[in-house]
Amino acid sequence: LRGVVSGHPGAIPGISGQQRGLSYQVCDARSTPFADAVFGGAVDKGLLDAALCSEGFDYEAGLLAGEVARLLSDGGVWVSLSLSPPSVVLPLLSSLPHWASLDTQPHPSAAGVFSYVATRAERRPAARLPA
Repeated sequence: LRGVVSGHPGAIPGISGQQRGLSYQVCDARSTPFADAVFGGAVDKGLLDAALCSEGFDYEAGLLAGEVARLLSDGGVWVSLSLSPPSVVLPLLSSLPHWASLDTQPHPSAAGVFSYVATRAERRPAARLPA
């Protein structure tokens, strides 16, 4: 199994010792070094929020969502825990062609936290040009 941590390299030693069988890599979550469709799922806690707090938030969050979609296999699921309300997140994610379904619910035990679940749409085969 592989895990991806974006951001601070200091986080790696703390979690590496706690999770056996996982490897970690610090990378920019908007452009990772992994091949297409290699993960069946992705979990994010706060990463979407960080993108939504930046200048040009719709562009940055779109890059993040696009990269998550690129990494997920068809039918793969992205779960994001976020403080950002559905009125901000759902229109942004709905505008991207990657998702077969989007769902959100308030977190049952944390006021003001929302769970977003996005399921990767099936990739369409590239069109072939006539010979």
